[in-house]
Amino acid sequence: MLSLVALCTAGSGLLNVYSVIGEGLATRTRLLEKIFPLEFQDFSRSLTLLVGFVLVVSSINIYRGKRRALRLVVAVSTMSIVFHLTKGLDYEEAFVSLTLITILLLTRKYFNVRSSTPSFAPAAIRAAAGFLLVLCYGVAGFLLLEEREFGFNFHLADALKHTLLVRSLVGDPKLAPQTGYAYWFGNSVYLMTFMAIAYAGLALFRPIVYRYRTLPLERLRAADLLSQYGRSSLDFFKLWPDKSYYSNDEDSCLIAYRVGNNYAVALSDPIGSEAKVEETVRGFMEFCYGNDWGVAFHQVLPDFLPIYERVGLRHLKIGDEAIVHLASFDLEGTARRNLRKTVRRFETNGYTMREYLPPIPDEILLQARSVSDDWLHLPGRRERQFSLGRFDEDYLRTTPIYLVIDASGKTVAFVNAVKSYRQGEATVDLMRHRGDAPNGTMDYLFTKLFLDCKARRFQQFSLGMAPFDGFRKSEHPAAEERAIDYLMRHLNFVFSYSGLHHFKAKFADAWEPRYLIYQNVLALPQVALALVKVSELRWTKDD
Repeated sequence: MLSLVALCTAGSGLLNVYSVIGEGLATRTRLLEKIFPLEFQDFSRSLTLLVGFVLVVSSINIYRGKRRALRLVVAVSTMSIVFHLTKGLDYEEAFVSLTLITILLLTRKYFNVRSSTPSFAPAAIRAAAGFLLVLCYGVAGFLLLEEREFGFNFHLADALKHTLLVRSLVGDPKLAPQTGYAYWFGNSVYLMTFMAIAYAGLALFRPIVYRYRTLPLERLRAADLLSQYGRSSLDFFKLWPDKSYYSNDEDSCLIAYRVGNNYAVALSDPIGSEAKVEETVRGFMEFCYGNDWGVAFHQVLPDFLPIYERVGLRHLKIGDEAIVHLASFDLEGTARRNLRKTVRRFETNGYTMREYLPPIPDEILLQARSVSDDWLHLPGRRERQFSLGRFDEDYLRTTPIYLVIDASGKTVAFVNAVKSYRQGEATVDLMRHRGDAPNGTMDYLFTKLFLDCKARRFQQFSLGMAPFDGFRKSEHPAAEERAIDYLMRHLNFVFSYSGLHHFKAKFADAWEPRYLIYQNVLALPQVALALVKVSELRWTKDD
């Protein structure tokens, strides 16, 4: 339905533009001249042209179901009825505008998408910038024209006057182009004016501005649902303060998300009863549609892929989570020979791993801070958020920390353990080492950590996701999945994904696929930018 209404709106706009081309019917014009002067008729023609332009541009937002676009098109169509009648008694075109208004009013229930509250300052800045750009373009163009173009030379005052007249859409009857170039230049000023109007008008239809707001009760409810339905190591980060929550009507299933680049990016799958997941996803999509946001789910498990497909979303494999089976992990045999040698070498050289339980003492946090600061100076390293934590002393004080300490007592690496909501699974968040740490430091740390977790009767350990790790024989990737995987492998020198996979492959006994859920292929670049945005450490409540 919206497609048809948008087509009618664009058609009405084009009709407005077409109606000002050429002279009106002589009998109607003479009749109209008895009521309105010729200058007023010309002014109505200019406004009809402007209305046509507004209708064509607004048809895009009509297609998107924007409430504000509905009100704007009804208003300008009402004005166009008056302009059609005062520029040449064109009652046929006026009837078309009236028909468009009727169609819009009859279909108003389909316009549910909101826009942000218009702000005077951005609109004024856009309008001023557009006005200045067109003014400079017109004045410079007139000054540089040769005499033969319009039949006389332009001085600065003349150039300014003619530019203002053309820009006002009233025009200047004395400005008669003598060449094809002069004719083109005059039209180009009109075109620049229309573009400036469109640029200023964009502020009217901006998506709802995301304002971070989460009540303490919502976070408590999320924690309660996680304790009942949590399923992965990523669920821990759904309680972080950068997340907002969408819940179904019964508050029995929720989605943790953040908005960036006008996309609501959910972290992993919804939390709640499987019977409520589909209705919650549908409700979340309607909520985002109403705010003019796109939708994406990052790092989802395979379990609910059929649900996402039923609601019209697509999936893209973005990596595999590395899993270590702790029950079978040891340092015996040829398979673990290299790890065994690494542990023996480090212990011979006086290195030890030490565990500190919360609350972590200040002196230990200072040692970890020193390691983290050194790690952040390594190429490509920086703090992030959304699907992982950041170095924050208040946060680290509440989690177990494992340090690697050399023979002199200096801390050279650390990890902090966090809760995984998968039964029997252990995992970590931050994994950092000094730039001058000896080769194999993290191998030594994780080997000792696995043995410690095994002794505590954990069944498995999650090392997190290795991005773009390719496809298993049992998988049937879509064309876009193969294309992106190919691209990432050939851009390895930029992203170093193979290095991350190589490290995790030393330990992994199993790989579990993780997916990105998105709306369509054309949206993937926007989703990628949204993921960058929500993962950046610096963010504001109005993101």
